[in-house]
Amino acid sequence: MSAPHAVNTSHPLLRVVVYGAAIVLAMLHVFVTFRGLSSATGMEQAQLAREIARGHGYTTKVIRPYAWARMNASGKTVTLEALPEITQPPLQPLIWAPAFKLFERHQLFDPVKGGSIYLLDRVIACIGVVGMLLTLIWTHGAARLLFDDTVAAFAALSLLVCEPLWQLSVSGSPLALLLPLFALSFRLLVAAQVRLQEGQGIFLQALLIGLLAALMLLTEWMALWLVAGLLIAAAFTLPGKRFAVVVMAVPPVLALAAWGWWLVGACGDPLGGAKTIFQCHLLSIDPSLLQRDFSIVTQPVAVDDLLRKIAHNWENQLSQGFAHLGYILPAAVFFIALLHRFRRRETARSCLGLAIIFGAVALGLGFLGLPAKTEDDHALYIVLAPAMSIFGTAMLAVLWLRLKGGMAVTFWARLGFGVLAVVLSAVPMAAELPAHVKQGLLLRGRIYPHWPPYAPDRVTYVRRLTSPEEMVFADAPWFVAWYADVRSAWLPVKRSDFTAMTEQAEAKGAMVAGIVVTPLSARVDHFHEAFTGPYREWPDLIFRGPMLALDRDFNPHPDFKYKIPLPLVALMVGAKESISMQMTFYTDKIRAPKN
Repeated sequence: MSAPHAVNTSHPLLRVVVYGAAIVLAMLHVFVTFRGLSSATGMEQAQLAREIARGHGYTTKVIRPYAWARMNASGKTVTLEALPEITQPPLQPLIWAPAFKLFERHQLFDPVKGGSIYLLDRVIACIGVVGMLLTLIWTHGAARLLFDDTVAAFAALSLLVCEPLWQLSVSGSPLALLLPLFALSFRLLVAAQVRLQEGQGIFLQALLIGLLAALMLLTEWMALWLVAGLLIAAAFTLPGKRFAVVVMAVPPVLALAAWGWWLVGACGDPLGGAKTIFQCHLLSIDPSLLQRDFSIVTQPVAVDDLLRKIAHNWENQLSQGFAHLGYILPAAVFFIALLHRFRRRETARSCLGLAIIFGAVALGLGFLGLPAKTEDDHALYIVLAPAMSIFGTAMLAVLWLRLKGGMAVTFWARLGFGVLAVVLSAVPMAAELPAHVKQGLLLRGRIYPHWPPYAPDRVTYVRRLTSPEEMVFADAPWFVAWYADVRSAWLPVKRSDFTAMTEQAEAKGAMVAGIVVTPLSARVDHFHEAFTGPYREWPDLIFRGPMLALDRDFNPHPDFKYKIPLPLVALMVGAKESISMQMTFYTDKIRAPKN
């Protein structure tokens, strides 16, 4: 394809319209259709940022059994009131903490006064959409360097109308921060390719890419594969610039070394609680099972199972491929662009580099797997989608030109490829956004949350039912800790671990008030998985609430003292049946809510 370097300056009024549309969409997703955070990792990092804003240091109210066991094994003297966070990466909480400090008076979620949407959730959403807007700007800039202004405009417009990208930006997921970081990294990589072709130095670009790679590593641990792909791509596509690749590699290596050194001081292990994520690369189990294990036993590796696991994970991810790319048509066409020979060397090298990065990410996600599919907080494919859209849009232009036989007289003959790319990429937004806008304008502050499994306004009753020195266990501790502001331990895999954790907590002066059960633990594809899945030892907690609707009680274990169910979300079922407790707080005594 001929990709002219000359840029056609677009009409200023058209740019104003596009910028205005981007700002309007950002405002709609933050102030009209926003339903609160949807990312589990986002909620956990949010409560961590709130603790930092309160001056409590890098401490957490989410207690993971594995992390607790890791702290015990290190011999460190820690208290549950100030438990160091050794699992979550630090960048996103450190970015949120100053913003939370500005809203110090609103740090306690009160749905009665403030509505069903937590104000700090909206603060996070504001930061997220700023990242989305920066992603649009930097992607457009990279496209203008590689192609002409027309391709750049349609690539950016395809991202502008991508509803999954907007939903990601307000979800609180660390992927929302990775979006602009990688977009700027790719923009700098393209600039380095252009400067290299023109015989200029690229030291500054290499240094900035290295700094951004370090930030990506401190945002999401699975970004290690993203950064590895970036460095390999630079090594293969920047001929004769080995020193520049070394410059890129130094900042992320130093960042990992510094964070590992901090973790050694905190828990005696340079990988901390995130070690389970990398262990699961070699195991055929979900990372959550290791996180809920109150031990640090190393699991054996079965090579045959590992190979089957990778093939199975790739099969599942391939079946959801278009969804993983945000339903962006040009991003999907990127794979066809790999078969095309671009005339400009910088364009061909950038395309090859992006393919290498995608391959590294696919390899990593093949090892780990994505249990939550497109909603998984490790689903890195969508982070690459904006850059992939650049080459996909250019390839659509090539195919369209050949389809039209080189005739470019009418608007449709010249720009029909872009119209199709934007319209087809906008299908999810056209299907969802109007209804969500109508609902948001009608309900305003009482808009429905992400239920199931999350009902933030209801879980705040846990704070009113407990005292400050008490803690709870939960199947979604990030949710309880963030919205109820109560110390929450993840319900362990084994009941015996629950007993051990309870005894240790009481020995440290933290009384266990009970257990919060949400619909999250009851999510199974088949009914039998409830008795063989991750919560197989807790059927009395999972099924007791819904069974009460049929006037049938699922008897708990005789020696289990948390037998009194207090409904947080309850629904009437029929005229003769009782209520179905969809979200329940199981406690050991009758509790009166505090004001």
